[in-house]
Amino acid sequence: MTDIGRATTVLDAIAESRWPLTLTDLATRTGIPRSAVHRAIQALEHELYVVAAPERPGYILGPGLLKFGMNAHLGLLAANRAQLVSVAREVGENAELAVFSGREVVVVDQIASPERLKGVTQVGKSFSLHASCIGMALLAQLPDTRVVQVLPERLKRFTDQTVTDRGAVLDALTTVRRSGVAVDLEEHDVGICALATGMTGPTGALQAVAVVMPTHRFRAKAPLAVESLRRLNPLVDTRLALRQCKVT
Repeated sequence: MTDIGRATTVLDAIAESRWPLTLTDLATRTGIPRSAVHRAIQALEHELYVVAAPERPGYILGPGLLKFGMNAHLGLLAANRAQLVSVAREVGENAELAVFSGREVVVVDQIASPERLKGVTQVGKSFSLHASCIGMALLAQLPDTRVVQVLPERLKRFTDQTVTDRGAVLDALTTVRRSGVAVDLEEHDVGICALATGMTGPTGALQAVAVVMPTHRFRAKAPLAVESLRRLNPLVDTRLALRQCKVT
C-alpha cells in the first residue's frame, strides 16, 4: 500500500468512528502496522488533517479538511440543484439529496414543495442507513461484503415498520438493486413515506435523491414520484418500483 493509500485508509477509519481513535485502535481497524499508522498520523497532523482529541486519547478529523469539504459540498449542490427543483415541481413534494457520511447518510440539500413538510427533514440531518430509503438507495450501490461492514451489528428500531434483521436488510437490497428504487413506508417516521433512487452523481460521488411526503398522499403520488426519479436514473424499473410502493 502506498503512503497516500495508508493516509486515506486512516482518515476513513477516523471519519467512520464515533469517538477518537488511538494509534493502536487505528492499526486494529485498518490492518496497517502500528509504525506505519504512526507515520501517516504524523504527516496528517502536520497538515491539520487530523488533530489530537482534547478530552481523551486518540485522534479526530482536523480543520485542514474543511477546505476540501466545503468545495466538494458546493460542487455537489451546484451539480444537482436543477434536478432537485425539477423533481419537487413535478411531484409537488419535498425533494432531497443525500450522501454517505461514515456509517450514516446525511441530507445535503432539499427543495421544499408548496405543501412543505414541517420538522421532518432538515439539511444536515443524518439518518441510519437501514431505516431510510436514502440510506437503502446508497447501500444498494455497494457490494454485500461492504454493506455488512458498514451496517452496525444491532439495527436500531424507529417505528413498528423498521426492519432490524440484517439478513432481511440484505434481501431488501436485492430488490432495490433490481428496481432502482428504495421505499420507506413509515420505517423511520410515523406518518411519513418516501422513495429514493441511488446513483453515481455528476461529481463522481455516490448519492441518492428522494421524494418525501405524508403517508396520506403517498398512494396517489407514488406513480408520479417513481416516474420523476426514473428521469434521473434510467435504470429505474417502474413496474417493480410501484410494486414496492404497494400501489399496484
